[in-house]
Formats: sequence, C-alpha cells, structure tokens
Amino acid sequence: MSENSVLSRRTVLKGVGSLAGVSALAGCSSVLGTDANASIRYAQALAPKSLDPVRLADPWSASVATNVFEGLYRYDHDMNLVPELAAGTPMVEGEDKIHVVKLTDGATFQDGTAVTAEDVAYSYRAVREEERPGMWQVRPIDHIEVRDEQTVAFHLKNPYPAMDHALTRGIVPKAVRESNPEKFAHEKPVGSGPYEVETAKPGEHVSLTHWTEYWGETNPSLEHARFVQNHSDLARTTSLKTGQNDIVERVNPRLWSVTQNLSNADTVLQEGYLAHYIGFNCNEGPTADPKVRKAIDSLVDLDTVTETFVGPVGRRQYGLLPPQLAAEWDLPVEEWQSIPRAKNKEKAKQLLKEADVGNWAPTIAVPKHDLLREKIAEELAHGLAEIGFYRARTEKYPWKQFREKIVSGSPSEYNIFVDAWAGGPDPDTYLYPLFHENAEGRTNGTFYQNEDVMNVLRDARRTTDDETRRDLYESATRTLLTERVALPAFTLDNSFGVSSGIEGFGPHPFPGENPRLETIESTE
Repeated sequence: MSENSVLSRRTVLKGVGSLAGVSALAGCSSVLGTDANASIRYAQALAPKSLDPVRLADPWSASVATNVFEGLYRYDHDMNLVPELAAGTPMVEGEDKIHVVKLTDGATFQDGTAVTAEDVAYSYRAVREEERPGMWQVRPIDHIEVRDEQTVAFHLKNPYPAMDHALTRGIVPKAVRESNPEKFAHEKPVGSGPYEVETAKPGEHVSLTHWTEYWGETNPSLEHARFVQNHSDLARTTSLKTGQNDIVERVNPRLWSVTQNLSNADTVLQEGYLAHYIGFNCNEGPTADPKVRKAIDSLVDLDTVTETFVGPVGRRQYGLLPPQLAAEWDLPVEEWQSIPRAKNKEKAKQLLKEADVGNWAPTIAVPKHDLLREKIAEELAHGLAEIGFYRARTEKYPWKQFREKIVSGSPSEYNIFVDAWAGGPDPDTYLYPLFHENAEGRTNGTFYQNEDVMNVLRDARRTTDDETRRDLYESATRTLLTERVALPAFTLDNSFGVSSGIEGFGPHPFPGENPRLETIESTE
C-alpha cells in the first residue's frame, strides 16, 4: 500500500494521528467555561429542511447537522483537511484509484453503537441508490469495499482529485437510518457528533443539546442551542438589539453599520465559498437560444447591483468560481471581466427581435425570502418590462419547491433562475454539479448541451495533474461564459451579528460549517 495522500497541494492534511487529531480539532476553544446550563439562540435566514447527511441540499440544514454528524475528515478554518472519524491520512493504492481509510478507535453514535466501516459504506451508497442531490460527488466511486470493521476502501472508476472533498460527507448509522429514513431525517437523527437533537420541527426550528457521552475529547461550555428561522433581515438585527437572539447569520449590507454599532453586539465577517449566479434554461424555450441569453445580459448591470445590494459583505464575481478560488488556480479573471455586455436596452431589443420570441412572458425563479436573489430577479424583470416584455414575472418559491422547479428543465416552470452554490476548495465542486449533463435534474438546472464542454469537465475530474486541470477549467469556463449559460453575479461572505455575551465564535469559510457549537461560550 502506497502512503501517498489523496490530498492536493491546496489541502495539506494536518492533525494526522488517532484521537489526538480529532480532539485538537473539536476542543480548540480557549474560552470554554463551566456553566452547564449555558445556551444560545441562533437565527437563520431559512430553517433547516432535513438533518440527514444523505439528503442535505442546503446550508441551513448543514449548519445544524454539522454539530450532530461527523465525516471521515473535515476542513478546519484554514481549509486544511483534518481527521474527524478517520484515524489518519487516507492511503492510496492502484494508481490513485483505491482510497483506503481506517477509522479511529472508540468512535460511537449517539445510540451507543460503534461507528463501523459498514456505516461509512452505507452513508455513501445511499446517496447513489436514492439518487440524492449529492450524486455528482460520489459518481466517480465504482464500489466500496469493507475490509474489516474499521477499514473502508473506496474503489474509483478513474483517479478523482476532488475525492478529498467527498470524504467530508457526514456518516450515519446504517441500522437506525434504514429502519425509518423519514423519521431519521426530520425527527430523530442520530450522529456521532458532540450535540444531539432534542426537538426538531424542520421548516421552523431545531434544538440541540450537548451529548454528555460524546466519544471524543471535547468539553463544550454550551449545553443547549436553538436554531430558529427569521427571514427578515431587519428583524434579525433587531433581535440582537433586544437580546432575543445571540447570533444571527447573513447581516444585510444596508444594516451592516447599524449592526456594527449596536451597544450589545458586533459584526463578524469571513470570506466564504458562496457563489451567486443567474442561470438560464438551455433545455427548451426562448432561453435555449444564445441570442436571448445575451439579450438578458444586456439588461442588467451586475456591477451596480453588487455595489448597491451586496456592499461590504461580498464582492463582484466574474467567473463561475468564487474570486479567491479562481485566484488560487491562477485563472484569468481579468479576461473574464470583459465578457459581460454593458447595459444596452436597444441591443437587447434587437437580439430578442432576431430571436423571434414574440410576446414572451419569461418566468424568473427565486427562492422565497432570499432578498438578495429577489433583488436580482426584480432588476431582470424591470429591464424586460422597459423594452416591452411587460409580462415578465418573478416567481418566489419555498426552498424545496424552488430546487425542484429549477432542475425540471421545463420552460413552463422557469426560463431564468437566480441561484447560489457553496462548493469547496476545488473547481470541480462548482463546475461539475452545476453544468455537467450527469447532474441534470438534481443540481444542474441549465441543461446546456455541448459535448466538448462535457468532455472537458469529465476529463478535469479524472486527471491528477493540477496544471492540466487548470487549463481544462479555463477552457470550460470560457465557453460557458461566452455562451451565457450563466451570468456570474457576486460572492457573498459569511456575515454574522454576534451578541457581546458570546465568546469563541470563529466563523468558517463554508456556510454550512457555521456555527461549530463546541467552541462557543455564552457568558450571560
């Protein structure tokens, strides 16, 4: 067995070892207190939908689940991959096509049963067998071998350099989840993390309590946490002022200075991996025509939209990757900056006339209560109305319905959609799930057909040479941008309002990794 790590130079594995690596990760706060009754209220823009790692498809659910479930590995705040349920570095065999992970000793689920290699294998197999949104991530896995109770081997169809990110998926107990998947997802999920679910009403709130029998070496000062939905930006900031909530996520840019100046709270900002974009239904309907997509590009000034509505909590994005990831891969962001058309109503009218769209009534789909996405949709609808398309409308759907609508490929459901995606420190985690044909109907709502682009995205996830991958991603991105398959909008930082009675809250770059409760102390 080779001792080559599966990790790239961008994610150097740290903390390798047995339980010591995990305890360094989980109990790293220097402000842990002794108040056994300490609790917080954490206000989310939207409520969790499901806590089952097999089903997870949104950051709000992941924010809760990350405290209940653990993966083989996870990314620390510096985006280094560190062991969680794994005993150390994954080993590679068979020309980078077999990734072997040994579990750490003593890890148990909250029902008292041991975490086994069979549980790990089941957690990955279930995603594919149930055709969950995460299928794009596990597709390169041909089969999973359980070598013994604590050793699992992932056999890949081809080398898969983004496998390190796939190894962060949460692990579930096979016997518990198999017996009642719906109850597991919505009422009583069972994980191996330091917090367990006390009460859950998905779509409204979830309460967690410290699991006193946690197998790892952590001693959280926080006993309880309640996650509540508050989709009003103003209400979230106001709740900090009144003391109703202790931490609120997503501070509205226009409320940033107000929140920052509260006498009993402060703001916290962390550069993140959340990319916002305008996507087009290239499957059927008018937006399947590149002329129509280019016309829409001529109707909205995303530079001004970003400056006006995003301000201090994000920045303009010109590629399909967050700026810091594009820079890390030395991709030509300055070149891409020249691709968007300047706002030009007359040019848009001309293009739509050439496309012969008639009295078109375009549908722009957005998730309900996401005010930033709603603003972009309103700008698009307003621009279309200005050139005579008065029946352009914004459809605001509840989250689950929004996800279903925008991957249907049906022009009667959507022509344009405004979406956001949180990937990882690898271009594959954005470009493949959002644009490859294998992800259509699950995470890809564009249905763009271009055999060359599909082959490039496939080849990029099969080669281990970073320079070759970079060139492939540059090629695919250039075509996707030139063809206006999607219009990059902005990247949004992870922003929070935090009560002065809270210590130890250090936001993570991944939206779904916030908050890590074991590092937080309530001093009030």
